[in-house]
Amino acid sequence: MTKLLMETTYTTIAFKTWAEYKNFVSTLSENWAFRGQQSSNWDLRNAIERTDFIHIYHGIEMDFLSEFQRGARNYLNKDETPEHIIEWLALMQHHGAPTRLLDFTRSPFIAPFFAFEKCAVKHNSSVAIWAMNIKHLRNRSLEVLAGKFADDLLESKNLINEKLFEKIFVENKHRLVFPVEPFRMNRRYSVQQSVFVSTGTAQEPFMEQLKFLGEDINKAVIKIELPAQLQKEVLRDLQRMNLNQASLFPDLDGYAGSLRLKYESMRSPQAIIQQSVNMLEDKNFRFFP
Repeated sequence: MTKLLMETTYTTIAFKTWAEYKNFVSTLSENWAFRGQQSSNWDLRNAIERTDFIHIYHGIEMDFLSEFQRGARNYLNKDETPEHIIEWLALMQHHGAPTRLLDFTRSPFIAPFFAFEKCAVKHNSSVAIWAMNIKHLRNRSLEVLAGKFADDLLESKNLINEKLFEKIFVENKHRLVFPVEPFRMNRRYSVQQSVFVSTGTAQEPFMEQLKFLGEDINKAVIKIELPAQLQKEVLRDLQRMNLNQASLFPDLDGYAGSLRLKYESMRSPQAIIQQSVNMLEDKNFRFFP
């Protein structure tokens, strides 16, 4: 059974089964991007707003970036060194430094992997897969930015390019949310079909700035809730799609993690036998398992 709730800020849909989720996302266009979170109680928050230092003074985010740039050059060769602020932020995000970016994926199945991988399976607990219409978000943000950066948008042919992003970042005062895709992406982000969503300022929460969408927010932002107890079923299904730590994190750590999840999601012989009995008792059963 599906529960649909219209909220003042976004739409919430609660599904009871994995099949319902798969059917629903099959109806969405390619304009949507997804983010999985281990608890449905969590709002969308970027890492920088979860820090204690961000409100000390207005320019502290820029100072934080500058210090990272100075130190990171000791570990990067010339070809690896970013050229633009957005590329530096993507690098920081990759290595765990807090930024105003929030990771989404264009895959409606990669997002559930991150939601279910390490979720707490408790009674009545649920995970969330957030869906955001990236095309609408981009168009609406361009409408807002056109009044402030008309010449820049004319020069970039209506794109939020590296140059315009740098201006928005340095000014750190525009209350909006918009998608950004760095020209250079590392292998992991490419494999995960990542797209970043950035806030216009680091001084206010992501969810507050998302309200710039106005009345369209409940059509462009969806929180999909699924029971955490579906964890093993979902991870087994994603494994069949070759979505696991080994494929999403193409290194030895990812491979080791994929083996752990593979074995933890295995069913006992008793569970397999019971499933077979249930299928044989089903009057609609037509095929061999």
